[in-house]
Amino acid sequence: MGMEQNKVTAFVVRLWENPSLAGLSPLQKEEQLYQFLETNSAVLKPTLSSPEFFPKLPWPHILDLLKAALTEISDKMLPSLISETLEKSIKFNFVQHMSRESTRIESAKSQLMDFVKRMSENPNSRRELTGPLMGVGSGLVDRYVEKIFSRQRYVSFELRKVQRLKIGIDEIADMIKATMLIRPSARYFSPEFSVSSRQHLLIVSPAFASKVLEELVKSVSLMPESVLRSAVNSMLSFQDNPHTEGTARLATLFSHRSKYLKPGMMIDRGAESSDKSWFSIARKNYKIYGFDLDMLVELQSIAAENGW
Repeated sequence: MGMEQNKVTAFVVRLWENPSLAGLSPLQKEEQLYQFLETNSAVLKPTLSSPEFFPKLPWPHILDLLKAALTEISDKMLPSLISETLEKSIKFNFVQHMSRESTRIESAKSQLMDFVKRMSENPNSRRELTGPLMGVGSGLVDRYVEKIFSRQRYVSFELRKVQRLKIGIDEIADMIKATMLIRPSARYFSPEFSVSSRQHLLIVSPAFASKVLEELVKSVSLMPESVLRSAVNSMLSFQDNPHTEGTARLATLFSHRSKYLKPGMMIDRGAESSDKSWFSIARKNYKIYGFDLDMLVELQSIAAENGW
């Protein structure tokens, strides 16, 4: 098996280092290459079943070996990526300002970091971390929150007047980032998770959301409960639950937007910018995904104004 494993690793490394995947996160690469293997199975099978590769192995087993090798490459990179993302992209001052009891910032950061790493080890919640990790680490949240408050329109009203957040703008951005990172907990706490046709959208029922919150309070005890509740409520459909927090609705939008985000991507002359295009498409499908349409309209406007 040693020779076969070397061939598997070499093949997967070549896929991983494809220049077209440059700039993507480990989880983005893993997901795209999983899809590549599945989509091109009929084309790959004759080659990889040939004497040069794995002539004695059945194709399903070859496919499993390739996917396992992809996961192994990601696993080597994820812990440091998670640590770096939380260290460099989130300040945890909001934890002290929102907690009734004095909470050490470093302790809260360390606890959240450990929890995100545990979620990355679970195949179900791992997939849901793709967007949050990219969105938090890329600076996307910061630049939109800054523009939201400089405009003083619908979204800022929802955050200040409706949700009544009395913390600074930077702290609100950091709170949204923490909400995004905790959001995949629905998958983590329910390995057999099933919500019919909406399963792939991470939309849950209020009853299930309440159960997730109970688990989160125990697992991420140093995080303000309002942040945990926002993360749980980001899994609800806004159409069915119109009173969800503004931070929850933004966390949903930013997580979805960032799943396929490729920082630094060049836009062809005359083409729509990537964010503007994404928000435009999301407006057409907002009911399916449980998005807040008014938020989408404002975020698309911000993207258009700034060429994002």
